[in-house]
Amino acid sequence: MADIISAETKNTSEMMTVKEAILKSLEDISGIANYMEIHNHIIAHKYYDFGSTKTPSATISAQLGDLIRTGDARIKRVKLAGETYSYYLTKNEQNIPIEIIVQRTEAEISKKDKGNIYAERDLHILLSSYLQNSGIFSKTIFHEQSTYGKDNNQIWTHPDIVGVRFLNLQSKASQAFLKAVSRADTFKLSSYEIKKEINSDSELKKAF
Repeated sequence: MADIISAETKNTSEMMTVKEAILKSLEDISGIANYMEIHNHIIAHKYYDFGSTKTPSATISAQLGDLIRTGDARIKRVKLAGETYSYYLTKNEQNIPIEIIVQRTEAEISKKDKGNIYAERDLHILLSSYLQNSGIFSKTIFHEQSTYGKDNNQIWTHPDIVGVRFLNLQSKASQAFLKAVSRADTFKLSSYEIKKEINSDSELKKAF
């Protein structure tokens, strides 16, 4: 049995590239990790054979930087106070504490423009994180793709974010969801409109 496990581990390391080993390690960790923690995880699980590489941890650091610079949507990073960059998979963002998400977003906005100019879409992650901590699952609506045109009567029919909160589905396979969907207290739908700023009552009335 030990020989079989060893062979499987060896085959896994042979199949993976360094970047694949990094992504696999972050998936295992399911949270944030710096380059040394990722390096140690790769070594411990034999995801990649560094061979005669003298500084494998530096290789991991360089590959992580390359993933960020090339805009790989699978991975994100945050720099905590007094620490090096830590990384996590985008799909695991729901496992990251909200204060880390907020810190990352604030850093991105500051980096884009120190004059406090940022896109409205930059605020979506903040609202989604807040809603998630309130038990609401949310999703951005890309209303730019809508065909409502310039009809002012239709302009606010497409919210920025929609959310759903399941009210009575806590156990027994979500209370036999398919049987419960006809009940009025099964779930609650909400919609959200995000604005960077509203400076007057007239702007508020126009937006809502």
